[in-house]
Amino acid sequence: MRRSLPFLSVPVWVGASALLLVLAAAWWWGPAAPRAPMATIGIVQLTAVDAATVEGFKTHLAELGYREGRDLHYRYPGPAGSIERLAPMIADHLAAGVDLLLVSSTPAAVAAQAATAHTAVPVVFAPVNDPVKAGVVKSLQSPGGNLTGVRLPQGDAIRLQWLVKLAPQVRRILFPHNPNDPSALESLRQIQAVSAALGITLVTQPLPTTEAMEAGLRAPPQVDAILLPRDSSVEARIDDYVAIARERKIPLCVPSLTQVHAGALVSYGFVHYEIGRQAARMAHQILGGTPPGDLPVETALSSLAINLRTAQAIGLSVSPQILRSAHTIVR
Repeated sequence: MRRSLPFLSVPVWVGASALLLVLAAAWWWGPAAPRAPMATIGIVQLTAVDAATVEGFKTHLAELGYREGRDLHYRYPGPAGSIERLAPMIADHLAAGVDLLLVSSTPAAVAAQAATAHTAVPVVFAPVNDPVKAGVVKSLQSPGGNLTGVRLPQGDAIRLQWLVKLAPQVRRILFPHNPNDPSALESLRQIQAVSAALGITLVTQPLPTTEAMEAGLRAPPQVDAILLPRDSSVEARIDDYVAIARERKIPLCVPSLTQVHAGALVSYGFVHYEIGRQAARMAHQILGGTPPGDLPVETALSSLAINLRTAQAIGLSVSPQILRSAHTIVR
């Protein structure tokens, strides 16, 4: 009968055999591959509008196997708050030696492109309205350089058409925007292309500074509806525009689902969280060794969202046919 050591539940010869197998495997396969060093990702946002983008980005990277504190470290100082603060924020990230930048909004992407032009730091933008027109990439299929990311589909004209379907009585629409934001100007271009055919008069309101924004919110023009552009500085004041629309009982049309949940009437546009997930897939490829310039720019999806509570509050009846077309209904 074989004897066993008192602290083992198996005979000595079994333990010795297992040890030999382990030693043989170590000799055959060599030492275990060292874990890749922790990557540092710097996050740059113009306003808090894109908070859900960051949430989707982090969530999907975690699903892909990246553990924060083990594989990834995020540097996120919070939203810049103004276009002028973007460049210093990006410079701080670069000085800290980040391995990748995630930037949200067209102004942030433009600032990142300028700051990293002579570096090898990859940049993923999520989103940019028109990255080619903004000068962020050379082309959508072959971005080149060190930037790629997620662009928005050209849906602003369709969004205006949905607003008119929901509220056929609308004739004068307020369009507040930052004239220094290329994304806002692209939204304006798309809407102007169809407004006349729809019998709509656009009341454009340039708001280039914080002071101008405050003045515009205190005394907005008399209009039948408000349509917000893809403009982070304007979108950041969503609560103010919801309050104005509710008080005047007029429709508020916005670029994203997040703002419909905040009380706007309707959106035909993107979902911040899903854009973050798209950006995470691209960051995963870049961290794995794929040059960002080799990754084609992806396009976000647009969907129709309607807030029925808001419709009731402003006295607007929404037809069942329109509701059947909506991807999201807030009740």
